[in-house]
Amino acid sequence: MTYAFSLFANILKMGYQPNVIILTTLIKGLCLNNEIQKALYFHDDIIAKGFQLDRVCYGTLINGLCKMGHTTPALQLLRRLEQGSVKPGLIMYTTIIDSMCKDKLVDDACELFSEMVIKGISPNVVTYNALVYDAFCKEGKIKEAKSMLAMMMKQGVKPDVVTYSTLMDGFFLRNEVSKAKYIFNTMVQRGIMPDVKSYSIMINGFCKSKMVDEAINLFEEMHFKNMFPNRVTYSTLIDGLCKSGRISYAWELVDEMSDRGQQPGVITYNSFLHTLCRKQHLDKAISLAKKIQDQGIQLDLYTYNVLIDGLCKGGRLKDARVFKDLVIKGYNLDVVTYTTMICGLCNEGLFEEALALLSKMEDKGCFPSAVTFEKMICALFENGENDKAEKLLREMIVRGLLKEQN
Repeated sequence: MTYAFSLFANILKMGYQPNVIILTTLIKGLCLNNEIQKALYFHDDIIAKGFQLDRVCYGTLINGLCKMGHTTPALQLLRRLEQGSVKPGLIMYTTIIDSMCKDKLVDDACELFSEMVIKGISPNVVTYNALVYDAFCKEGKIKEAKSMLAMMMKQGVKPDVVTYSTLMDGFFLRNEVSKAKYIFNTMVQRGIMPDVKSYSIMINGFCKSKMVDEAINLFEEMHFKNMFPNRVTYSTLIDGLCKSGRISYAWELVDEMSDRGQQPGVITYNSFLHTLCRKQHLDKAISLAKKIQDQGIQLDLYTYNVLIDGLCKGGRLKDARVFKDLVIKGYNLDVVTYTTMICGLCNEGLFEEALALLSKMEDKGCFPSAVTFEKMICALFENGENDKAEKLLREMIVRGLLKEQN
């Protein structure tokens, strides 16, 4: 970008007037480099110098703002445009509506949508999809999503593969498997071919609902249609297979992934580690964790949480001291990690250490949950440490973490 702006400065020095394409390219370059503030300064500077920008240029700037999560400045820019000669169009409105939905500003998104329609700007399938998915389906508001779909079709806008996939995902989030299957079949009947994401949503939904055979059937259907599963598809099915005890088949899919150039990542391997720890095959779990690291794959916090939980439950607290390594390495530990380790210490009767860790987690800015307190209180009562248990119980009440019993 430095060289590009150097050329731009030379153009101005030579007395040439750069056209809107050059200006748009520079703004786009800054946005792609996540230099949004510089893009805004550059915009203000060239406007002050009398240059005129078009819809494409403003659309680029609004898109850059929204991509970086700056929805409010994007809306402010839209309002400025409404007062000027370059009126905002469909793409600008749709970009901001989508960003508002992602920010959970659903009422604002719906209001802007209505405003756009009143101004005679007809929404397209992308606009509707933003509202159907981010505003409604993700929040479990299927009724509102269906109403938006009905409005969409009434206006002559045909749902596409994204629309149908969105609805499928929404139904699965509500555990309405039969309705998700109906949407999938309806899409096919209407001549819209499911894509990899559609299949991945269905496979994930079936696996989460413990319908692994149905997931396998769809996976095989993808192969039959010469459709290549991506890493998400593989990892989703592998997780379902691991949880249903079909480890051998899951490992076959790992080999298939690698052969197809889809290298398994930490999420894929976490499924195996979770299963091994759940079955208390702890040495195999430790061995696999080392193997993953040897492949250059960095373990995430979920991996460590699974390992620590398995080791604590298996009475191998000494091995679970990997917890200290996490602290040394500077990981931002979450409440799950601390609670798991506290439970492990309590199970071994190391209550002073557990209480010290409870205090330490707060010093680190991680606040114990109701579960953290409940686990400790139960362990203390079981071991006759009534005074300590009652003290924690009072603290739990003060913090408002104790639910009222009906």
